[in-house]
Amino acid sequence: MSDLLATGLSTAVQNKIEDLVLQGKLQGGDKLNEVELAELFGTSRGPIREACKGLVQAGLLTAVPNRGVFVRKMDVREALEVYDIRAFLDQLIGQLAATHGSDEQIQELWDIHARLDKAVRADDFEAYYPENLAFHEKLLEMTGSRRLTTMYLSLVKELHLFRRKGLIQQGSMDVSNAEHALILEAIAHRDPVKAGLAMRNHVMTAKQRLMTAIEVQSVSEQIAS
Repeated sequence: MSDLLATGLSTAVQNKIEDLVLQGKLQGGDKLNEVELAELFGTSRGPIREACKGLVQAGLLTAVPNRGVFVRKMDVREALEVYDIRAFLDQLIGQLAATHGSDEQIQELWDIHARLDKAVRADDFEAYYPENLAFHEKLLEMTGSRRLTTMYLSLVKELHLFRRKGLIQQGSMDVSNAEHALILEAIAHRDPVKAGLAMRNHVMTAKQRLMTAIEVQSVSEQIAS
């Protein structure tokens, strides 16, 4: 409880609910149970309600009158559209990171990349996914643009469940982290054009992985039916 209070109760609870979504413990369409969450986080129900309001505004949850609050279920077409928008933003992020990022930040990226590589070798998706998010958040930090950060984070929050689906496919983590290395090399050489294109390609191949994952799931469901 003291840790929650130290960082602001509702904000901390909001972050913890986001973590449950990131970890796949809450999935699209799941209803949030205020009582269970209050017990889990050691709070009253008030901060849970406030956190849910914030996540509804962020687009991660949806409130249904007389029914409750649910994890938002984004349809595939909408997710693919968001990937296209994200590709343009990531290209800009790559350009700005190569231009404005410090040597220390670049080293931090290499450190994250090493942890990602370790997760790939261990075939440990649960270790890979949060480090993948940390990699992209570090790139965002390197841009020095608060407005871009707000815009980007608002957009990608809605994609978490789809990003997990794409990365779970066999070989996807290895490909993804190889792309991270190309991005890093371009940034380390202070080449904004190459860094931007590497970032854009990274997002578009992630989109393709998602489409493949959806096709595989569809075929599996047809076989099972």
